[in-house]
Amino acid sequence: MGQYDIALRHIALRCGDELAQGLALAFAVDSVSWLETQLTALERRIDRVLELRGGGERRLVQLEFIVAPESDLALRMFEYAVLLVLSLRAAVDPGRGGGAIPPVESVAVLLSGRAAPWPTSGQFRTNWPESERFCGQSFRIEPVYQRKVAELMARPGVFWLVFTPLAVDATEGSIRQVVEEIRRREPRDEQRAELYAVMQVLAELAPWGHTWHKEIRMRVQELDQQSILASETLREVFEQGIEKGIEKGRRQGVEEMLRGVLARRLRRELSAAEHAAVANRASTLDDPLAAAAVFELETEALLAWLLGPDAE
Repeated sequence: MGQYDIALRHIALRCGDELAQGLALAFAVDSVSWLETQLTALERRIDRVLELRGGGERRLVQLEFIVAPESDLALRMFEYAVLLVLSLRAAVDPGRGGGAIPPVESVAVLLSGRAAPWPTSGQFRTNWPESERFCGQSFRIEPVYQRKVAELMARPGVFWLVFTPLAVDATEGSIRQVVEEIRRREPRDEQRAELYAVMQVLAELAPWGHTWHKEIRMRVQELDQQSILASETLREVFEQGIEKGIEKGRRQGVEEMLRGVLARRLRRELSAAEHAAVANRASTLDDPLAAAAVFELETEALLAWLLGPDAE
């Protein structure tokens, strides 16, 4: 999941307004920004938190990008929401007028999964099942891979267009149409290049059996050469193939998780030297099984492996 998180978090930061509009929130929004929370000590489990302001109110949207959700989707969303509320509470200082925790809307953006349609919402119930009242968390479900290309293109801006390779009715013709539409909506070469690169990363998921890698590459090379020239990353993807970009994303994901685990165990932010040590160690974890074993280490063993004298 690391490469998809990294790609989507990056592009979402540029497109907060479009993301909020595409969710059709029942809230009159005057401004949109991204909330930076103190989640390093909690393994950085939350993908993005969108901050909305309007009519004198402040509200948050918790976004989770999820690949192939399993039966524990509701539990995972509940866990993420609890982590967010804990981080928000830690940032509020009532003695200095910090104010109350703002209301949170949780959204699960599903990138792949079952063929059967998803409901519009889910919930994790914590009270007894026979109780008439509900206690727990409700969340929205946005299965972008089950949307049609036209649905995604109808949303404002360019953010939702990156999901079109996952659409249930995506075709070579529609991929060409989307590339043309991105070129029309986004006049900046480098920003268009980033959008195409994210499309390539997401295409790897192939929820309906076709990756569309070749089609995306061909259409961009045919229709938008200037974006390729403007982006070193996109040139690398197009010249050397998507596999290199995916592998780079995996390494970055492992490094990010290692930093989160270490910060949680130490209960503080990492120093520059510790960041460097983690980056060095992460580069040695090419095998997913080896990475998983590291995350299971007891605290002393983990610290010795990451920061010991043989970590250089």
